[in-house]
Amino acid sequence: MRFVGYQARRTVLAALFLIACAGAAVAATTPLHSESADGVLLFASDDGKFKWSLDGRVNLDGLFFVEDKNPLGDGVQLRRARLAFKTVLWGDWYAEMDVDFAEEAAAMKDAYLRYDNLFGGQGYVRAGNFREPFGLEENTSSRNIQFQERSQATDGFVPGRKMGFEVARFAPRWRVAAGVFGPDVTEFETEDDDMAWNVTGRFTANFLRDSGQVLHLGVAGSHRRPQLQTGNVRFRTRNEYRVNNYKFVDTGNIGQVDTYNLVGGEFAYVNHRLRVQAEYVDVGLKRLGVLEDLGFGGAYVSASFFLTDDTHPYVWEDAEFGRVVPTSERGAWEVLARYSAVDMTDLDVRGGESASLTLGLNWHANANVRVYNSWVLVDNDVDANSGGSVVGNDDFQFYQFRVLLMF
Repeated sequence: MRFVGYQARRTVLAALFLIACAGAAVAATTPLHSESADGVLLFASDDGKFKWSLDGRVNLDGLFFVEDKNPLGDGVQLRRARLAFKTVLWGDWYAEMDVDFAEEAAAMKDAYLRYDNLFGGQGYVRAGNFREPFGLEENTSSRNIQFQERSQATDGFVPGRKMGFEVARFAPRWRVAAGVFGPDVTEFETEDDDMAWNVTGRFTANFLRDSGQVLHLGVAGSHRRPQLQTGNVRFRTRNEYRVNNYKFVDTGNIGQVDTYNLVGGEFAYVNHRLRVQAEYVDVGLKRLGVLEDLGFGGAYVSASFFLTDDTHPYVWEDAEFGRVVPTSERGAWEVLARYSAVDMTDLDVRGGESASLTLGLNWHANANVRVYNSWVLVDNDVDANSGGSVVGNDDFQFYQFRVLLMF
């Protein structure tokens, strides 16, 4: 399957940018009023058919290591500096363009157009660059994730944003989404290349609808084919920090891969102040010729408890968790813990195994400001050596913090 090349994708993104900015043009011809929704300022017409907003977030991170075998280096970084244009047009159409300015070059994140009046308003169809429907932690916005970084299981195996087409339908107790995807907007190849393609779907159900209670179960699957020219697949992950680029667990390029499949399971339970969440990802690779097939996997389990009278809101339309809005002017205090593990070793591929334990304390000052604090203990095996570029069996620890501003 051939996906659009560089010029076509650039044209699509330019069109999406113009659509996302169209809300600003509407503001010049249609009377708009301002309103606030969970700390986000937006402008809307009286009939609600036109809305326009700027959505920004800034993440300032710091990290300090207790080193074991490798020099890792403490540091402070601007983890994210995001600005998004969001607009609703004629009530039924929604467009978003999201750019991250934290790196040396600006990076495109979400860039899509969505029609929201499918299935009588209980579904949508969208096209552009966005997250594939796989995984609870991955599909929860970085504004609302509980920990500073997503688990190494999610980081290592779960697909992120890709160019594609998706259809979704939802109701208060369930949600289903499926789509066809190619590469993301940064993976520009030549016109002669036969692009990688993926088919991904997710089904979730919420069995509790009482106030302050959630029982979320979900399954997801993805059938994926690497780029035909190379047949290479690579999995790697960080140990749940981003101040440096070390990825101890790394399979390297796995050649002669025909197709591979991802299967994921999701669980989340909320009872007012308490939240428990877990996910598992299984990876199966089918190799060409006489090469034996491979299997990898990863999982995490986490628990948190609010010391204040607060809870994590569940957004059933998206089957994910939303923003915490503290009930007190003093903010919301949350203690939390997570255990995660990945295994990227099988047969001739020695990518390594790793496990980590995180203990954290979060302060939600208000709907717009949050402070993360966490202590992480890492256990890498001897094969977790980044393809031989670092010393394996490195069991280090670190403290990290984040100041998150959302507006």
